[in-house]
Parts: sequence; structure tokens; C-alpha cells
Amino acid sequence: LTSTRDMAMFRAVCNIVDNTISNVISRWGGFHHNLAIANYPHIAHRQQDDSWLKDSIFWTTPRNRRTLEKRWKRRFGAPNWGVHFGPRINKKIRVDHKTGEYFEIGKLAPVTYKKVMDETRKIQQRMADSFGVGVPKDQETLVLYKGEEKGGMKGHVVEMEHERPSFFSQNLLQKEYGKPGGSQETVRPSGLG
Repeated sequence: LTSTRDMAMFRAVCNIVDNTISNVISRWGGFHHNLAIANYPHIAHRQQDDSWLKDSIFWTTPRNRRTLEKRWKRRFGAPNWGVHFGPRINKKIRVDHKTGEYFEIGKLAPVTYKKVMDETRKIQQRMADSFGVGVPKDQETLVLYKGEEKGGMKGHVVEMEHERPSFFSQNLLQKEYGKPGGSQETVRPSGLG
């Protein structure tokens, strides 16, 4: 009785070892031990029949990746589409070589702008002192700096206690480069003060 039981156990262990070895060999080498008796052309013919399954793993996945340019256009848009989400380069920025600061064409540089605003606040404060609080400012106003004369101008005179800065022209409503017969070049911020 023990010999039959030992024999059954031996057969079971042999089957397990045989299956394990066949699995290892088939995974590593692609060779199946049961096909060893088959002839080679039959194996080759079988592989040709399975060629329609060759790329079956990739049937549901995209095979050709979009280029980087196309992916960026989809994400950020393109200027020729009329939709562009990225930052735009400002090509109107210049450098004032006298003060070393950056400014945009058609606008004053920050330091020069601060000088103009300080002088404007002084004029506004002087006008408020001259007119008074709550009184309507219904007269033409002339701002005179130290050393200037009224001339033939009519209206209310606001006198400043210091000389006119070089960046404040006599008539602030008239552009210097717009005069007929005058110089037609653009006034640079460095030339203002």
C-alpha cells in the first residue's frame, strides 16, 4: 500500500516539475516541448497564419504620435488662428541711454514720468491755494514760473516760486514735433529732463 501511494506522489511531483520546466522554456525561448516532434515548416506556416494578430495589442491605441508643434498649437493656440494663449513679446520697448531705464515707445520712462507728476502736483496744489476750496474754476488759468512775464494773456494767474523745469514747455497743449516747419523727430525721454 505504501508503494502505490509513494508511486502516485512521485508521479504528481514529476508532473509539477515537468509543467514548470516547460513553462520556463516556452517563456524564455519561445520553444514548446510538445512541438518538438512536429516538423519545422508546419511551425513556420502557423506563425504566418497568426500574422493578422501581430499588432493586436495596439488595436485600440494611437500608433502615430502628434508632433510637438501640433501639441503646442492645440494647447496654446496659434496667432494665425486668432486664438493665442501665450505671452506676446512687446516690441515697442526701448532703453533710455541717458538714465538707463526702459520705456515703451509713445510713453514716458518711469523716472521722467515721476518728475512730471511731481511738478504737476505742485501746480495743482498752488492752483487750489489760489482759487480756494469750493469755488468753481471757471477762468482760463496761466501758470507763471519765476522770471516769466504775463504778456497779453487774460485769465487767472498762478505764480510758482521756482524756475520752469526744462521738461515743461511753455504751452503744454501744443506738441513740439507737430509744428509746421519745425523739427519732425520724436522727442526722446532723455531729452525731457
